[in-house]
Amino acid sequence: MATVKQLRAIFAPVLAQHPDLVLHKRWLIRPPIETAIIGLYIEPLSAPCSSRMALSVIPLSRFEPSWVLGYSLPFEVERIIGAEPPGRLLPNWRQLPPRTFEDMFAPEYEAQLVRNFNAKVPAFFDAVRSFEDVVAWLQPFRAPPLRTGFPDRIDAWVACMRGEFAKASGLLSDISKAVRPSDARSADRIEQEDAELQSILRSNDAPVIAAHLHAMEEATIAAHGLQRHWRRTPFPFER
Repeated sequence: MATVKQLRAIFAPVLAQHPDLVLHKRWLIRPPIETAIIGLYIEPLSAPCSSRMALSVIPLSRFEPSWVLGYSLPFEVERIIGAEPPGRLLPNWRQLPPRTFEDMFAPEYEAQLVRNFNAKVPAFFDAVRSFEDVVAWLQPFRAPPLRTGFPDRIDAWVACMRGEFAKASGLLSDISKAVRPSDARSADRIEQEDAELQSILRSNDAPVIAAHLHAMEEATIAAHGLQRHWRRTPFPFER
């Protein structure tokens, strides 16, 4: 995979055009981070030149392990932005150049990265800023076909953020009954964490709930090494 130093060189033209952005490790973000990590995540891949990135939103206090990645849409460096891949019915489809640039070290990659970035990423940063913006970004992931019939943890998080603590606790209970990891050790740990969280939610004590969720935020921030870019912000139910 490309090293952080190599990524900094590859993204230097982007950062020069967008001085409000920061490349920290494998995250390109617009500080400060508040409700969620909102940024372009550059995946670590085994091939050093491979390019796979995503526009990702990770609610800091969501009811998931701190290291789990967020709700993402792929960011591709396209030759023709928005073009569909050529159909196999074309007689020469095998000879056509790939739809996307895959080699981060190719001579033409840098210019195409800047072009694709300017067309897609600033609009993403502008659209996802507040808590309600984050919920709007999550919405497609909370609806078919990206989710199944049973409640999802993010539904419980949204309810909690809005002060609907009993609803959040009930959703967590439904999830634990419907889904159990195959690994017994992981299942036991998640059940224990859920039981603790449900106990706190059932207290209906907003300051206690807020303290617990802010601790969850800190754990997520620490897992991604973004402490110096985080600004602790009141939850919607604290305002």
